[in-house]
Amino acid sequence: MQYMYIHTVDENLVRDDARDAEIQEVLDSWLNETMSSGVNLQGSRLRPTSDATTVRVRRDEVTLTDGPFTETKEQVAGYDIVECPSMEEALAWAAKHPTTLIGSIEVRPLYEQVDKAVLPDEKPTTKRYMLIVCVDETIELSPEEIAGIGPATDAWVTEAQGKGMRLFGSRLTGADEARTLRISDGDVIVTDGPFAETKEQIAGIDVFECADLDVALDFAARHPVATFGALEVRPFW
Repeated sequence: MQYMYIHTVDENLVRDDARDAEIQEVLDSWLNETMSSGVNLQGSRLRPTSDATTVRVRRDEVTLTDGPFTETKEQVAGYDIVECPSMEEALAWAAKHPTTLIGSIEVRPLYEQVDKAVLPDEKPTTKRYMLIVCVDETIELSPEEIAGIGPATDAWVTEAQGKGMRLFGSRLTGADEARTLRISDGDVIVTDGPFAETKEQIAGIDVFECADLDVALDFAARHPVATFGALEVRPFW
């Protein structure tokens, strides 16, 4: 079973050189262990929310907003895709990650198991972006709209992959299947649900490699979900 780790931190957290060095040491150890065991398939830090752009389309009008899809204390700072036999094991690996020392990790199953989960080496002439697909799970769509989302998304994926830009992507299971893990006073605390109780929740992700931000934003605006949800576009670190 494949799971996404959504790493979240408070970007206003006061930095400390000694703690940063400790976190890097723990991270290096965690990556070595998970990669050598075949658990970790891919992952990356993301640029801060000051580099994020959120795309929405309403009545054929594209709106670009600087910043993340939602204003919360903790924001998405990175991700990992892992493969584990159960949610319990996915949570156990997450508990060892240093993000839990300064933030939280939302663990969410991928809706579908994806064959090409390992990313190729990055090309020197392109940039990588995470497209975070966000929707309000309570939104009411007409039967015609619901029926059209699947084929429209498939067409979007086919075009992006045909141009060699979409390297990876998947829907996530509903936010009700999320588990969020934090460590407090040395104790591991796992709560049901996503890292933030917000109107819009992360429903899927796409990893793009393209010439520049304008190209990524153009494809984000053409995603079917942009007409009733939002797509946050964030560069890889």
